[in-house]
Amino acid sequence: VAIVPPIAAFVALGFEHSIANMFFFAFAMLLDPARAGEIGIAMLANLGPVIAGNLVGGSVLVALVYWVIYRRKA
Repeated sequence: VAIVPPIAAFVALGFEHSIANMFFFAFAMLLDPARAGEIGIAMLANLGPVIAGNLVGGSVLVALVYWVIYRRKA
């Protein structure tokens, strides 16, 4: 129950996740092998920014939240 709202918000805001996108591109190639080259070009154009955004979001923003929550006073 606790995980559904954050995931729903992530999807509703239109964010993309690199692992999910890799699945959808592979699935699209399975559905239409004749367009695999075209899908491969779209995949490269999509995954670069998405992976960069996931790295920034996961490493910087999540780490920042943990730092703010768990910082201790000296």
